[in-house]
Amino acid sequence: MGKTRVTITVDEVLVKEVDIAAVKHHENRSHIIEKARRHWHRRQRELELREVYQAMAKEDKETAEANLSAGIEVLK
Repeated sequence: MGKTRVTITVDEVLVKEVDIAAVKHHENRSHIIEKARRHWHRRQRELELREVYQAMAKEDKETAEANLSAGIEVLK
């Protein structure tokens, strides 16, 4: 995938933080920003998956409870 040069405006504090990370990790600003974007995207996907799995677990629990109730009725 090719690279495209862009100009953005960000808080001065963010630029300083990116510069500090770039020096610390021996990378350039662009690489730090790319890594941060990938990390953010991965975290968003994790949160979405967590919501889906929690909804599935709730449905499974409700189904299990309904089946248990039906089973108890059959045994009476």
